[in-house]
Amino acid sequence: MLKLLRSIIKPFLHSHLSRFKNALQHPESAQTQVLEKIVAAFAQTQYGRSLNIRATDDYQNFAAKTPLVTYDDLSEWLTRQRQSEKNILVAEPVRFYEKTSGSAAAAKLIPYTQSLKNSFNRMFFIWLADLLDNLPGLQCGKTFISISPAFQQNESTEQDKRVGLADDAEYLNRCAQALLKPFLVLPPAIKRLQEPMNFKHALALTLLAEARLEIISIWNPSFFEIILDYLESNTERLTHDLRRGAVTLEGVEFTLKPASDARLALLKKTPILWDEIWREVKLISCWTSAQAKPASLRLAAKFPDAFMQGKGLLATEAPMTLPLIEAHGFAPLLTEVFFEFLDERNQIKRLHELEIGSEYAIILTQQGGLYRYLIGDRVRVTGIYQATPCLEFVGRTAEVCDLVGEKLNAQFVGECFARLSTRSDFQILMPVMNPSPHYLLVVDKLTTNATVLQTELDTSLQEAFHYRQARMLGQLGGVQVLEAPRARDIYFTYYLGKGQKFGDIKPRHLISDLNDATKLRLSFK
Repeated sequence: MLKLLRSIIKPFLHSHLSRFKNALQHPESAQTQVLEKIVAAFAQTQYGRSLNIRATDDYQNFAAKTPLVTYDDLSEWLTRQRQSEKNILVAEPVRFYEKTSGSAAAAKLIPYTQSLKNSFNRMFFIWLADLLDNLPGLQCGKTFISISPAFQQNESTEQDKRVGLADDAEYLNRCAQALLKPFLVLPPAIKRLQEPMNFKHALALTLLAEARLEIISIWNPSFFEIILDYLESNTERLTHDLRRGAVTLEGVEFTLKPASDARLALLKKTPILWDEIWREVKLISCWTSAQAKPASLRLAAKFPDAFMQGKGLLATEAPMTLPLIEAHGFAPLLTEVFFEFLDERNQIKRLHELEIGSEYAIILTQQGGLYRYLIGDRVRVTGIYQATPCLEFVGRTAEVCDLVGEKLNAQFVGECFARLSTRSDFQILMPVMNPSPHYLLVVDKLTTNATVLQTELDTSLQEAFHYRQARMLGQLGGVQVLEAPRARDIYFTYYLGKGQKFGDIKPRHLISDLNDATKLRLSFK
C-alpha cells in the first residue's frame, strides 16, 4: 500500500515541497505575497473596515492601522462572529470552532475557515513529502496518530457551528483524510468512549494488536508513557482480550487480530522491552522542546532505532513551523502565515530580519480572523535554511505552566484560590515533576483539613479543559498540599538571591519555571 502511495501521490506531494523550498529562498517576497492575500480578505470584514484597512495596503500601512492584540482584546469581535456568522472577523464562512489549549475557565474558541484549514493541509503535505524522501525504510506505514478522548459533551455555538475536533486527522480535508485512513491503526469507534480507563484499555489493546506499527505521532511524549504504564500494569487483562480478539467497552465492540503466543510472551518480560513489542517503529513525532524534552528523551531510549522528530510549532490558532529533515530544524510556514516578532527590546522585526541565536515573541497574522495576534509563544533562531531562519520553540511569554499539555495560567489559578475554604496569608501553586507530574500548593498556614483543601483546588483546576483531560488520563497526579509557616520569607529570600530588588518581587499565584519551583520546594520543606 505504501509503495502504491509513493508512486501515485509522490509527484503531488513534491509539488508542495518544491514550492515551499523555493519560498524559503526568498522569505521577504514570500511573506509579502501571503500578507497581500490576507489583507485583501481582511478589508472585507467589519473589523477591517473599523480600522480603515484597504485591500491594497502594504505592510507599513497594515502595521500602522492594525494594533497588536490578544484574545481578550478580540473577545467582543469573536463573540459577534459566533452570534451572527457574518463577515465580522473573516470574509468567508466559519467551518467550525476549535478550543485553544489555554486554561481560563471560559474556553477560548478560534474560528476555522477553509483557508485556515487549507494551511494545515499544505503543512501536512510538505511534512509527508519530506518524510517519504528521507525515510525510505517505511514499509507498511501503519500509524498511531494522537486522538482526543471524548470526555466532554458535544458542543456547538449560537449559530450551531461545531466546537472541537475528535482527532488530529480532522484538521485535514477529505482527500487528505482518505489518503491517511488506510494507515491509521485506531478504529474510529474509540472516540465514543467516555470513561478514561476504558479509553486507555482500548488504546493499549489496539496498539498491542498492531505488531507492524511504524509511525507514532503524538503531542506530549508523556501521553505515550501513560499508555505504556497502563500496559505494564494490566498485562493479564490485555493478554486475555488479545487471545479472544475482541472486547466490548461501554457498548462499543472492538474486534482485533488475535495475537500469537510468541507476541503475548513478550508482555511477560520484566521489564517489558518496548522495541521488541513494536520492532518496526521507525518514526516518533512528538514535542521535544522545553518541558517536553525529558519525556521525549525517555521515549527515545525505549525505541533506540527509531528516528525521533520534534513537532513543529503548531497551535490551535495556526501552523507556524514544521520540521524538515534536511534543515536540521523547524522552518516557518511562511507561505501560509504572516510573521512578525518582538525582540527583547520590544522592537518589531520581520522574518527576514531575525538574527541567529536571538529569542523573539511571535506575532501572527493568519487566514482565520486573527491579525497581529500575540499568541504568547517564544522562539529561538537556531540557524538558516535556504535563506530563512529556523525557529525552535523555547516557551511561553505569559505566566503559564505546562508540564504535560495542561497549560495552567496564573490568572486562572488565582480565581481558583479565591474559592478555597482556607484563608492563608501566603499561598502559591508550583509544578513538581518527580516522582510523577503534579502540582503542589504551598500555604503558610492551614485553616482547613489538607485533604479537603486538595480536593477543593483540584476540582476547581479541572474547570480548565486541558488540565481536566490530563488528570483523567493520568498524565497529572492530584494536587498535594504543604504547610510551610515561613513560606513568605523563603519566597522573598529566594528571589532576592537571584538579584531581584525587594520592591520588585511580586506576589504570584503560580510558579511557572520548573527550576525555580524545584529549588523553592526544597527550601519550603
